[in-house]
Amino acid sequence: MVACDPFGAGGSRSRSARSADAEASSTVGTAPRSVIRGESSPGHPATVHPFAAFTDYLTVTFPHVGGEEALKPWLVQLRSVIGDALGGLVDCKRGFLGFRHSLAFDHHGGKVAFGGQAGRALLSLPGEACATVPDWPAFAAWLRDELGARITRWDGAVDVFDGRPGLDDAVAWYRADGFTTGGNRPSCRQEGNWLTPDTRGRTLYVGRRKNGKLLRVYEKGKQLGQADSPWVRFELELHNRDRIVPFDVLLTPGPFVAGAYPCLRWISSEAFRVRTLQEQRRISYESLVHWAQQAYGPLVNVMGQVEGDPSAVLDRLRRPGVPSRLDLPEVPEGEGLRR
Repeated sequence: MVACDPFGAGGSRSRSARSADAEASSTVGTAPRSVIRGESSPGHPATVHPFAAFTDYLTVTFPHVGGEEALKPWLVQLRSVIGDALGGLVDCKRGFLGFRHSLAFDHHGGKVAFGGQAGRALLSLPGEACATVPDWPAFAAWLRDELGARITRWDGAVDVFDGRPGLDDAVAWYRADGFTTGGNRPSCRQEGNWLTPDTRGRTLYVGRRKNGKLLRVYEKGKQLGQADSPWVRFELELHNRDRIVPFDVLLTPGPFVAGAYPCLRWISSEAFRVRTLQEQRRISYESLVHWAQQAYGPLVNVMGQVEGDPSAVLDRLRRPGVPSRLDLPEVPEGEGLRR
């Protein structure tokens, strides 16, 4: 890929050299390559704790013939492996990712799609759904050995709660060619207010999704609504374009994130799924309370005068349910090393 530097620090390599690299990288071999730990530095695998990262998105396809009715035995098997946390399936009445039909799970955003893709179906689990998986080795074995699935997308995330290293460090690494692999400097782009950073947060993208490998570095705490949060997330997205994504990414995600680029070798055992969900719930709660106070605080004052009793005010306002931002999976304490 041709390098671009929106921060004004161009690479030292010539334009012609970068063009030659871009031309060479556009030529795809006939056989897909495997993703390996430390692929950015062959022969020097990443020496990091294997559970330093967690799976934050997973999409697989698997053999499937028939319609929705034929999925019922499959759903029974899925529940036997990961439990009932996702709930049942509801018809979305539309397609999904090139499939003609899609069904959504009741909880946590998972989807199933089928039809129009040469006898295959798709299972897609976003981060909240992935967090409900109680036993990743068992789930991976079932997907690979029983279902005959293949991974088409996998996201591995590492959370840095104190912001060290953070987004500005990632920019410095990019300028210093810390993301360069095989002589090719990946492209980059950014979102958010980089001139005068604000409470909405910033995001740095390295690589391109269409090439099958993309890293997002973003201010997660600010994204969730806490203006002064230092929480930064490093999130690697892999697709099976010109590569085979092995099921080992589900068992030891840390080395795969660390091995994606030379500058990520610092990854350690700091990030566990339990702490991530706790922090996300805390920030989301504080943010919702803040905006409820801004929008309805004066009304609550008036209601207190009219109703004459705080409990009566609560009874008038309360209704069943949990805000979607707080409806996160419960992960038992001590389970972090198995995320």
